[in-house]
This record gives sequence, structure tokens and C-alpha cells, in this order.
Amino acid sequence: MGSEAELKSFENLQRRRFKFAAYLLPCLVIATYTVMSNTHRLDQSDERVELNLTKFRNCTVSFQPHQAQSEWKTKPIWLSAFPTSLRVSTHQSIIKQLTGLSQGDKSFYASSRGTLKHCSGTTETATCSNVHPMVDMGENLNKRLDNFYSEYIMAIRNPMTALPSYTNEKQIKYHGETGQMSEESWRNMRDTYMSVLIEDWTAFFRAWIKDSDYNTGMYLVYEDLHNVDKGPKAVKRLRDILHAAGFVVAPEVDVPCIWFNAIGEDQIQQNHETKYEYNDYIPGYTKAQKQLLLTALSTLVDEYGDDNELKSILESYTNTIKQEIRIDEV
Repeated sequence: MGSEAELKSFENLQRRRFKFAAYLLPCLVIATYTVMSNTHRLDQSDERVELNLTKFRNCTVSFQPHQAQSEWKTKPIWLSAFPTSLRVSTHQSIIKQLTGLSQGDKSFYASSRGTLKHCSGTTETATCSNVHPMVDMGENLNKRLDNFYSEYIMAIRNPMTALPSYTNEKQIKYHGETGQMSEESWRNMRDTYMSVLIEDWTAFFRAWIKDSDYNTGMYLVYEDLHNVDKGPKAVKRLRDILHAAGFVVAPEVDVPCIWFNAIGEDQIQQNHETKYEYNDYIPGYTKAQKQLLLTALSTLVDEYGDDNELKSILESYTNTIKQEIRIDEV
């Protein structure tokens, strides 16, 4: 047996150990819960967080399509986008509802002998979609200034989700994939082509902002378009550009319903819950790849910091990546 002083010292040590254990246990529980709640697998049994979309479900559009004209004075508006930044079906639906033109949206790359080439044909074109410079137009953009509206629209999406969505789309189109590609396939594609994907995503800004003589009409932000509060505002802004370009457009009162019809309740709800199109897993990145994304965004902010709207969008993407990206170290 030790002295009384030694016994007291031992008892004090035991008390400190107990207090530390009592403090540590809740921290471990919280940390464990956080890891589980942030898992990349999406638990389909989780209760859905429903949006209040009641006012949209029974909405109606009063605008009636005008009779097609054989001649018109309008010029097509460029709509450039990194793939999956604006769905083809969404683009088609918005333009058709806003303008009443059944073929108002066209792809620059689509052609039909004698009736359509480079968005010019026998029917009026409101927007000419393209993925330039990923798929080049064959000549300098500025050589087409006389044939297109002076302002362009750029659809933009956070590269954190745009890159895997684009990769997934390619697998579906060219490799027979259905639904979401396997996570292992995503990892292989990501690790092999990450630098190329980032370069392709950033190339749009330089091609249109730096190298072209067109003015920026608007950035059609994917995340805003799928948001119940910001989506109708984005469509209204698009409507205003179409109107300024001389197109007959739906009245402003129709815009919220046009937005809801074009995006669809399922996609609105999906974006609200997961911020991604698929449910099998949330695509992750390595820490080094996260830094590549942040560096690319920082470089763009430095280059185009005088464009306040673009700067705000890029900074919001930076914050999202810092706070929400899933680190996937295999």
C-alpha cells in the first residue's frame, strides 16, 4: 500500500480518466453518426423531404403558339453548354413553351439536306445549342456574327456534378449502360481523364468570353433552374432575352408554370434531395482531384473577376465543393 498522498494522486488520476471517457464517448457517437449520415450510398428508406409544389401542379399556360411564318427577321441565339449542364428535353420544352415555336430549339450540329444547316433552315430558330469548343464549329465564331444575335446564353453547372453526369451520359450513349454507371467505372474514368474533363469544362469560358465578340446575355445556371425559388426567375430572364431579340414570347404570368412543366416535379424533387440525377451513389473524388477542381475555379475567378455574375457563380461552386464534395480514397 502507498502513502495517503499516493492514494489521493491515484484517485485524482482515475477521476480525470473517467471525465475524459465521459467527454469522449458522445464525441465518438456524433462522429460515427456523421460518417454514417454522409455515406455515399443513398438510403432509399429515408423519409423524403417534400417540397410544397401545390401551386404548380394545377397551373395552366395561357400563351397560344402563333402561326408559323415562312419569313422572319429574328436571328438565332447561341446557347452554349458543357454536356449535361442543360438537358436536351428541358431546353426543347422551355423554348417551345416560351415562343410557341415547335422547332425553335435546334442543334448547330444537326443538318438535313436542303432544309437545315447550322441552325438555319425552313423554320424559325430561337436558340442554337452547341458544345463549342468541345466539338468545334469548324471556323471562328466571329465569322458568324451577321447571322446570329449579338448576345449568347451559356448553361453552366458545378463541375463536381457536371463531370460525372457527362461521363455517365457517354456510357449510356456509346457503351449500352443503363441508369447510373457502376462506381468502379466512374472511378476508372475519373482517374484516367480527370485533367481532360476539367480542361473541357473550363474551355467554354475562354472560347465565349475571351475569344468571341458576342456579349454575355445570361448564365443559365443548372442549380438555379432546378430550384423552386430560383428556377422561375431563370426562365423569366431567358424569356426577356428572347423578347429583346424580337421573338414573340409568352406573358410573364405564364413563366412559373412553363418552368414547372419543363423541369418536371420528379427532377425538382430529386435535385432538392440529392443534388444529383441518380440514386445509387454520389460520385466522389480523391483529395488531389478536389484540389484540381478548386484550382480550376480559382483560375477562372482570377481571369474573369470583372464579370460579377460569373464570379458569384464560380465562388458558390467553390464553397459547395469545399463543404459537400465526397472524398473517395480507394
